Amino acid sequence: MSVIARQCESVALPELAGARVLMTGLTSAFGFDIARTFADRGAHLILQSPEESPEMTELAAVLAESPAEIRLYNTPLETEEQATRLVQSVAQEVGGFDAVINLALVHAEAVGRLETSGDVETLISDTLRLPLRLTEVAANRMRLVWVEGSILNVVRVEEAAGGRAMMFADILRAELAALTRGLAAQWANDGIRVNAVAPPSSIAAMGGDAQASDADLATVALELASNKGRSISGYILDAAGAARTWC
Repeated sequence: MSVIARQCESVALPELAGARVLMTGLTSAFGFDIARTFADRGAHLILQSPEESPEMTELAAVLAESPAEIRLYNTPLETEEQATRLVQSVAQEVGGFDAVINLALVHAEAVGRLETSGDVETLISDTLRLPLRLTEVAANRMRLVWVEGSILNVVRVEEAAGGRAMMFADILRAELAALTRGLAAQWANDGIRVNAVAPPSSIAAMGGDAQASDADLATVALELASNKGRSISGYILDAAGAARTWC
């Protein structure tokens, strides 16, 4: 756990107790700190994970020790139809969402296979397709039940060396920024906030800035879902810097 996360643990956010939080894309290597941070504050967690492993079972057991009510779905999310069904079925069960966090991970092997601009476009489309659909369906559900909620899309690229990886991260970041601004504007009148955390730009990476840790991501997600984040929408965030600012 980072120093930032330890400093933020003492911040009381009582409005998150009982908040309904849907989190998709959770794995044993990505997102556990985010889930645990919300669980420690008594949120009602609905977790979707594509992973069925001893590690995931152990992490689920750790979360179950918290005061939170937790539901874990191993429903696969490979198509837009599956994403739509997940959001709709979970919304019916719990009555809606106060916050949605979608995690998307781009593996280094996929970046390493890129050869043409078409390959880059395809990988970016594949990466953002499901977070976009999840955002649209969840936002519409929030609108229908009059919830002024928070949606956060977190996109991470596994560490990969070389200019190809930097170029891909820059294009992905730009595309995610454009989508986030558009979605934030689309849902602004309904009080629904849409933000994203993107991989660092090539300039930031050359300057020595690493990708944000899970602990920093947890701090950012927590603050955006709380009353502190009510004025923040349409932003691409660098989690480490945002965490330092908010704490």
